[in-house]
Amino acid sequence: MQTAARILAGLGLAWTLIAAGPGQAQTITIAVIATGNLPGFRTADAAPWLAARMAGANLDHWHFVAGDPAHPAPDRIEWNFELLPYAGGEVRRFFPMGEARGGMDVHLQGRHRLITAEAKLFVGGEYQTVTLAQDQVKGGADDQDLIDFIVATTRMLDSAWHAIDLTPAEHNHAPH
Repeated sequence: MQTAARILAGLGLAWTLIAAGPGQAQTITIAVIATGNLPGFRTADAAPWLAARMAGANLDHWHFVAGDPAHPAPDRIEWNFELLPYAGGEVRRFFPMGEARGGMDVHLQGRHRLITAEAKLFVGGEYQTVTLAQDQVKGGADDQDLIDFIVATTRMLDSAWHAIDLTPAEHNHAPH
């Protein structure tokens, strides 16, 4: 019985946000939890940085704060990051044709790593949706590619959540 009440409460909150419309929606505080390997961050530093960057998605109905993985909030986004192996080695080398023959002036390009992210949304303690994304980033707090990746993934998660049809199903009863 308690589970049904929690589901109805979660659906009620979600329905309130959708029914109110974008200009009138209530703001919910969403806790951000991070696991896995976010390049350039210690595990403890990832969630506060993510919450600050997610605010850049300009979603007026969500307010992001760092969460505590030991005590997950009912309204939260759980990020899980994974670095994928770089197939070309640790450093990319580019040899312009004119310089490859004569002088050995090698241009070293900054290392980008392929990263995958899974962002799961929970509202009212109930799982809502998940977004999977992948991109190449350098890592660290000042990496604009990583910032853009987090903002884009946050927007995708929001779009997926709004695409969920929360209206009650109408039952068509055929005459007997």
